[in-house]
Amino acid sequence: MKTLISSRWHRTVTVPLAVLLMGMGLMISGTASAQIIGTAHDFQDGAGAEAWNTTGEICVVCHTPHNAYEVGEGVAGASGTRGPLWNRTLSAVNNYTVYSGLNRVGSFLETSTTPSTDPSGVSKLCLSCHDGTIALDSFGRTAGGAFEPGTAGNTMQDVRPNANIGEGSGVNGDLSDDHPVAFTFPTTDAEIVPFTSGFVTGQTTPLPLFGGGDQMECATCHDVHGTGNASLLRVDNAGSGLCLNCHIK
Repeated sequence: MKTLISSRWHRTVTVPLAVLLMGMGLMISGTASAQIIGTAHDFQDGAGAEAWNTTGEICVVCHTPHNAYEVGEGVAGASGTRGPLWNRTLSAVNNYTVYSGLNRVGSFLETSTTPSTDPSGVSKLCLSCHDGTIALDSFGRTAGGAFEPGTAGNTMQDVRPNANIGEGSGVNGDLSDDHPVAFTFPTTDAEIVPFTSGFVTGQTTPLPLFGGGDQMECATCHDVHGTGNASLLRVDNAGSGLCLNCHIK
């Protein structure tokens, strides 16, 4: 009887376990590329270009379980909500020079010039590193709300110049040669793909919109946590695949 029970137990447990392990292998295989480890946002080494991060951690550069910004907390030069458990100093620039192509929409990033419906503010999170005005190690704060000021000379311009879309502009925030962000996605433009339910339903992969479902933001094209594509792009841009998700050409 013991042998029979043991045999039954063996058959009952190991077969589902094998199936479970196989399923886990498929899940791991399917999601391995969509992770921050090994991407341009993996700062854990604390060496070379990442020497400014002395924590040995990845997530803490942007997120924290304690003393984070509260949702909607007022920050100079920023509007809208913060990111989940946000842990970084935000850019105080309030006079960005933005793209203004002929008869095309420009960016809306400044509190003083943005209508109440624009924008969600999520692009300001990206600019807390990428506009070149804030030290990369300016993250983490006390329970009283004070941030560590960061080390001068550790801005994006100094560490990764090609990733500084502010062009080393200091407090000026020059984004005039960059794709506009934080604007309401077009609904009647004959050269732009329409959107539905918070996504641009283009030719390949739907791209997310923000701020209630109609805002084009940095995260529309980039996934900060990694995708397996170059430059953290949501869609491989071979043959302009990413561009053609929005632009009808």
